[in-house]
Amino acid sequence: MHAGLADALDYDAYRTELHRYDSVQIGIGRGGDSVFDAPQGSPDHGKAIVAYYYWLFPNLMFNVYPWGVSINVVRPLGVDRTRVSFLSYVWDPTKLEAGAGAQLDRGEREDEVIVEAVQKGVRSRLYNRGRYSPTREQGTHNFHRLLAEFLS
Repeated sequence: MHAGLADALDYDAYRTELHRYDSVQIGIGRGGDSVFDAPQGSPDHGKAIVAYYYWLFPNLMFNVYPWGVSINVVRPLGVDRTRVSFLSYVWDPTKLEAGAGAQLDRGEREDEVIVEAVQKGVRSRLYNRGRYSPTREQGTHNFHRLLAEFLS
């Protein structure tokens, strides 16, 4: 769905770690991009980490890149409307146009198009829900379990 991001990430090495009220997706780069320099002793030392995507229940995301951080705040406005605020903080502008966080504004706009298309499809009379992908949707499944828990 994101051509630039797909080029930057090695999806076979991509992993998601689940916690009680959050998850983190760890993006491993394909090589040649700006990466984190994790200290010795870190479980990520020596790995080509290009992004950490933290999600905190219920509505906060921190996308951490070697250049800085992008914060997404998701505010439900109704059953069929949501507003997302995107805030970016750059601490190393020399790394801004490389790797997984490059062209962030374009990626965020692509996300909006994807979410709107999914919502349209979900409202279709032809939609029939299915199983979560065990390799790609652990974070989404975790969110839905927490949402169900808090709404009951």
